[in-house]
Amino acid sequence: SIPTEIGLMTSLTIIDLRGNALEGPIPSEIGSLTNLREIRLEGNKLTGMIPFQVTLLQRLAILTFDDAVVGSIPKDIKTLHPCRLCNGQSYHMVPPEADKDIYHENGTFEINSFNCAMLLEQTQDPDQLISANACEFIGGNCVVCGSGPFQDGPPS
Repeated sequence: SIPTEIGLMTSLTIIDLRGNALEGPIPSEIGSLTNLREIRLEGNKLTGMIPFQVTLLQRLAILTFDDAVVGSIPKDIKTLHPCRLCNGQSYHMVPPEADKDIYHENGTFEINSFNCAMLLEQTQDPDQLISANACEFIGGNCVVCGSGPFQDGPPS
């Protein structure tokens, strides 16, 4: 398990405990680590809710975990598989000539810009991190639901 004493390590900026077979809940004490930018916990046997305190971390940009952990993640935090573009329906991309909208995202040190093709490529890569805000942009600007060669998972 992740010890509650982790909350005493106030200088941490990254917690990367991927693939360690850790069990139990995510301790709420992680929420006191105000310098955290990344929490990567996938590949473990953690269960329970994402502590509310974790969702309040101002600098947190990446949060990953396995499906047994539940809870809401702020829309600007990148995570694995947040997109359900067409609620399980197939879809196609807007034509390249219509792909004029650009999505801007604050990265750690700079603002990154993406067009639809770049964002859709990220959604197809199971290891790619993407924010729910980016998913909303894709759904509203980059795809047409109802027919096409692409399909996301079942509705959440």
